[in-house]
Amino acid sequence: MTDPTATAIAAQLRRFWWLPVLRGILLLGLGLFMVFKPFDTLTALVWLIGLFTIVDGVLTIISAFLDKRDTGVLWPVVGGLVTIAIGVVLLAWPGPTVKVLFYLTAFWVILLGVVGIIGSIVSHKRDNPTWFFPLILGLISLMIGLLLVTNPQTSIAVVMLLVGLFALVAGVVLVVGGFAARSIAATIEDDAKKVIEL
Repeated sequence: MTDPTATAIAAQLRRFWWLPVLRGILLLGLGLFMVFKPFDTLTALVWLIGLFTIVDGVLTIISAFLDKRDTGVLWPVVGGLVTIAIGVVLLAWPGPTVKVLFYLTAFWVILLGVVGIIGSIVSHKRDNPTWFFPLILGLISLMIGLLLVTNPQTSIAVVMLLVGLFALVAGVVLVVGGFAARSIAATIEDDAKKVIEL
């Protein structure tokens, strides 16, 4: 006889493992672009970060509704909406300064950290075996966000490098977490088949 809880967890992981992978690939693309092809103008950088935060916010909200059994909906949706708002503010602001861009980006990174930590706690309480990936992402994001806030920058090149490095690290964590979720789902399903055979 199989454990229905384990089967449900495996099915949930198998259905939604691709969402963190997609977010991770987008973050990796952003990070590589910002580190290796930096913009010379503030306007181009604002548009890049603004559009990216809107897309990331939408993906966060989609992920929250698709995966509501494990993480709950409230905190990821709030985080997604605030992330979208940051993107809209960046795109609508008439000529923000580098400092404004820097602080909005730092706030977004801190927000990702807080939502990731809360999501990991909720996932852990619901016995999701991948709870530690949002925790790792949350702690890294929070640490980098606080580092950014305590060391304000006014150089476009420095802002791009810092945000690019964050995006690379966060992207790797999300991609690894997504593929790990798929692998854990396969392991749970294999174990369930062995139990049936016994």
